[in-house]
Amino acid sequence: MLVVTQASLSLVAGLSAIPFSIVEPGFRLLSLVTILVAIAMFWLARNVRRRKRWARRCVIALEALSLTASLLLMVLPIGAIRGPVPILVNLVMPPSVLWLLLSRPGRAAFRTAGRSDARGAARGCAPPRERVDRHGDQQDKAGDDELPLDVDRQ
Repeated sequence: MLVVTQASLSLVAGLSAIPFSIVEPGFRLLSLVTILVAIAMFWLARNVRRRKRWARRCVIALEALSLTASLLLMVLPIGAIRGPVPILVNLVMPPSVLWLLLSRPGRAAFRTAGRSDARGAARGCAPPRERVDRHGDQQDKAGDDELPLDVDRQ
């Protein structure tokens, strides 16, 4: 979700730079690159959501590059990062995404990623406890639909 928010903000920044390209031709290239980066981030966010390992690596590299560039712009005396929005977008969101993807639960989510449940189960890739009855020959046992209750009786 954070990557989609970043992509949306990049898209807005790229689109808002288009009117300035009338006066300064360099903004035309800048707006085009920003819009292309936003489209790539939307695509990467979609593939991260699908738990693709290559997309996770690309997002980590892109976020690290973004954070490095933002820190460099903060150190340089050109005044590029002033105000709460650039600080939030450029200095808070990239480390948050990096932390989420590099944390133990984030790594585990991509390590166990494989086929989706529907496709994996149909091809016999589901874990043994989740096997699918392909031929419909397995009968339900009495009590299969009941949940065990742990009630302490006094």
